Amino acid sequence: MPTLTLPSVRFPEGLPDGFAVKGPGKNGEELGRFAHTTTRLLLGSDGLTTPLLEAWVGSAVSVRRMSHRLVRASEAPEGAADLLQVASDEILLERRSVLASSSGVDLSRNVVVARPGLSAAAERCLTDGSATIGRMLQAAGTGHRRTIVEVGLDIWGGEPAAYKTYLLWHGEQPLATITELFNPEVVPAALRAPLALAGRS
Repeated sequence: MPTLTLPSVRFPEGLPDGFAVKGPGKNGEELGRFAHTTTRLLLGSDGLTTPLLEAWVGSAVSVRRMSHRLVRASEAPEGAADLLQVASDEILLERRSVLASSSGVDLSRNVVVARPGLSAAAERCLTDGSATIGRMLQAAGTGHRRTIVEVGLDIWGGEPAAYKTYLLWHGEQPLATITELFNPEVVPAALRAPLALAGRS
């Protein structure tokens, strides 16, 4: 499976040396290096993220900010077109959002790159900021299967933060790539051991 280059997908703020990582690999070695059990559970789950976050913070989670736009695949975040198996001239939907707790604390920053023509119901969900994507897609009857592509560290407000990227499927076709970067004040990003450095261009 092609690898998605994450810093160009999410909300890059600049990474110090040693904090650009990719994983988890077939044996989940990188995932296992996160020190906190709850962080490993969140990053390793291929189910809905929202219920896990709600259990973690003890409150409802909602979309705080959201924007979306149509882009050519050649202009989409690097690696997304390969993961979605589309030609460079195909039009994709790029959505960026922030999830927050009921007290207003930002919990995650999310970037979705999707094939809007694959499912009209999914397209409606992706352009609707009234609820989280996973729950809307589940209610619409699509996007049930997820494949984790990468886990690792990036930066949130100058601090290392955990992320995961997964591929969302519509039947047997890739529908969207989703990258979730988690607030380190909520989701601990401490490691048991250093993670392997990712290659940078």
